[in-house]
Amino acid sequence: MSTDTARVVQTQLERMSGLPVPVRSWDVKDGLDATDDPAVWVWAHIGSEQSDSDALRCLKAMVRERVREVTDGLWAYVLIREAEGTEGAA
Repeated sequence: MSTDTARVVQTQLERMSGLPVPVRSWDVKDGLDATDDPAVWVWAHIGSEQSDSDALRCLKAMVRERVREVTDGLWAYVLIREAEGTEGAA
């Protein structure tokens, strides 16, 4: 796996529009998963007010699809995290 994979994926995620949940920032890492298969880990940092489970499920599906497109089929482990400093943010 190329060391540029995470950078390419992050750039593509930052360019995505029409997301069901506003994403404040992305963290992306690539490597081998527990079964020694290449994979990508994506952390989507969202505001604390964004907690609709259907929207989050949709966001995860969109991210996995984009990762598959950009990486020729790698699996994406997508994790949703509350962005730091969002308590009370508008």
